[in-house]
This record gives sequence, structure tokens and C-alpha cells, in this order.
Amino acid sequence: MATVNRVLVVDDDASVRESVEMFLRDRGLDVVTAETGGQGLSACLESNPPVVILDIRLPDLSGLDVLKGIMAGRPSTKVIMVTAYHDMVTTIEAMRNGAYDYIHKPLDADELDRAVSKALRISKASCSIPTLLGDDPEEIFRNRIVGGTPEMRSIFKSIGLLSCNRATVLIEGETGTGKELIAHMIHEFSSWKDEPFVTVDCTTLVESLLETELFGHRKGAFTGAVQSKRGRLELAGSGTVFLDEVGDLSPSLQAKFLRFLEYREFTRVGGSSVRRFDARIIAATNRNLQDMVQRGLFRQDLYFRLRVAAIQVPPLRERRADIPDLMRFFLAKINRELDARVWRAEKRITELLQSYSWPGNVRELKNVLTTAVLESRGEVLLSDAVEAALKGSTAQLFSTPELRSMDDVEREHIRVALQQSGGNLSAAARALGISRPTLRKRLKKYQLRQ
Repeated sequence: MATVNRVLVVDDDASVRESVEMFLRDRGLDVVTAETGGQGLSACLESNPPVVILDIRLPDLSGLDVLKGIMAGRPSTKVIMVTAYHDMVTTIEAMRNGAYDYIHKPLDADELDRAVSKALRISKASCSIPTLLGDDPEEIFRNRIVGGTPEMRSIFKSIGLLSCNRATVLIEGETGTGKELIAHMIHEFSSWKDEPFVTVDCTTLVESLLETELFGHRKGAFTGAVQSKRGRLELAGSGTVFLDEVGDLSPSLQAKFLRFLEYREFTRVGGSSVRRFDARIIAATNRNLQDMVQRGLFRQDLYFRLRVAAIQVPPLRERRADIPDLMRFFLAKINRELDARVWRAEKRITELLQSYSWPGNVRELKNVLTTAVLESRGEVLLSDAVEAALKGSTAQLFSTPELRSMDDVEREHIRVALQQSGGNLSAAARALGISRPTLRKRLKKYQLRQ
């Protein structure tokens, strides 16, 4: 069993070894020393210190080899590598092979003190804090949507009811609240779960290309249509079409969507045969559509067509009681995604997370926890790592975006139009609201390929 205040110092330089030993003993730590790699590895395996300060260059073994031996025999040990050489490759290799930190000689007392104190703190927390994830972390993923508040329980009921029918659903909620995940759950619990789930991002629809994007086109329907193409609606079959950010549709696109929803039929561009649309429509928006209807920005008839059934997703700040369960879920997910092993969290973290306003909602919570896991570098999530991640998240969210020149904006806009039109100049020009000659001039100006 490890002695909680023990530090092993492995360095062949006697003066460095002695000065580090004195420095650490003055801080009340129990210090063990070794002057070769072999001695250091043996001392580590025998005395099981929570922290090792290891020189990278030793007379008998490479510090990297000693590190690998320690990680194989004592994987929970925090190894702080020390070197007099600023070697990028060695630094990368040390961190890849499990080093906790990497500092340079001549040793800075404050830097060494911070590294050792943090490593000991993690080691002590590993022994005293119970695991968050239990014996079977995979069991956590059984529920893909996490929440026990009344609002979330109501959403679970709605998913169950709506999965039994084909009613059109409108999901409303702020960005990052999980609207698309709810749409997926409705689809996956339905009898049509084996049919496609097709997403249409309404923020990217170009008005002149709406028909070919949604309905498809017949070969030869326009210049550049070298083969027939099925649109998104046809690709959905009897599954689900998810209209993401439907509140961003322009007035003319709203009218086209309304006509389609009324008859649930469409014809490919350039075709003549009428095709039946059998999929379910689920729409989502981060806007208040009812307010947009009152201000004349969204068609009332389309609003009622979409809102046959409605789900309102609460922002995270209104369901703070779910944060501990969400943290547990995301830590298990982050461990799997990053091959990390964070099983515990300092007690203060829950207070930090529940006192934050979460403008980015659940999506922001996952990002903050991911950043904090990377910074914690161990099996314990540290409160100061979470605090730093929260500050960074807030600074990024409310920072003033960098302004771009009008030429940059126009160049990117033309590039996207060309991409979405499949390189068809006439279609791209119509989408941009300019003539073909004007478009050609812009292509030459911005050196864009036709």
C-alpha cells in the first residue's frame, strides 16, 4: 500500500538529488532516493510511492524505459519527468507513455512544488473519494437522455407516446439542449426504426436549390444533371425527416414547405411522375415560433402544420438537479471517447457546475468536462480544472468575433453556392441573385474554379 506523502526521487546527479530531497522534506514529505534507473524501478515497485520524480537521462536505463516499467507495475503512480534538454520528441513520448508532468532543469522551486502537490492531491483523492461510475460504467449508457426532473420525465413520456404514431412533431428549445437526440429517440423507439433517419439543416438550404435538394431531379433536368438523383425526402422512405432549425426558413421556403406538407406528394425536378411521401416529419427550432408568427416572420398555417405534437426542452439552468447525473454520464462517455480513466470527482465540482448559468446548455457541459478531464490527467476530476474550463468556456462564448472583410465573406458565399449547385453556374447565379456574367467576373476576381 502506498504511503500517501512519499516521493521517490531518481537522479544520477547527487547535487540535484540531495537538493530536491531537502526541498521536499521541508514540506513534510517522506522522500526515497535512487541514483540509477534499475534502483529507481525496484524502489518504486517495493515502496509504492504515489509520486516519482524521474530524470530522463540515467547511467543504466533510459528514463522512458523506467517510466514504462513503473506504468506496467504501478499504473496509478504519478511520474514527473525531469530533464536538462528541451527535446520535443522525448517530451511527447513521455506524455504518451503515462508521465503525469514534464519539467526542465534547472528546477524552478514553485513549478516543482505545484507539480508534486497536485500529483499528491490526486493520489489522496483516489483513495478517499468513491467512484462515480460504479462497477459497470457501460450500464450508464442504457439511458441516452439523462434527467430525473419533472420536465425531463414529461419528455420521456412524450417520446413513448409519439413513438406509437406518425404525428408531426415540433421540438422547441435553446441551442445545445438535445433536440436532435430527442428526435432520434422518437424514431428509434418507433415501429419504423429500421427505416432511414434523414436530417435537413434548414439554415443551409439555398432557395433556388430547394427542389433538387429535397425532391431530387431527373437526368438531364438541367445543365450538369448527368444522372438522376433522389432527394432527401425520397431517401427517408417510411422513416423520419428531421427539419433542423426550421425557424430559419425564408418566407418563400415556408410557402413551399406548407404546400408539400398539405399534399405529402412531390415530383422530381424535370420529372413527371408524382411520388408519395410516407415518412414522419419532426421539426426543431431554437427560436420562439409563436412570437415569430405574431411578428409576421413565420407563417401561422405552417406553424400549426408542424405543431401537431409539441415538445418543449428546458435549458440546463432550469434543470440543475440533473447536473450530477449528466456529469456521471458524460464522464463515462469521455472516458470511452478519449481512452481516459476518470472515475472520481472532487466534491466541490458539483457546486461549481450547479452555480453556472450554462448559456450553451448540455452541449457546453460536455465540452467543459472534456477540457477538465484532459487537464486533470488522472483518475480524479479536479475542481480547479473544472473552474478553469468554465472560465475558458465563458470567455469564448462572449468574446467578440473577429470581423472578416466583405471580399472574404463574398468569396465564401460564392464557394458554398457553387458547391451546393454541383458546379452549375446558372443554378449558382440564381441562388446568389446575380447574372451568369457577373458570377464569372467574381470567379475570376476570387480565383475560384468553375
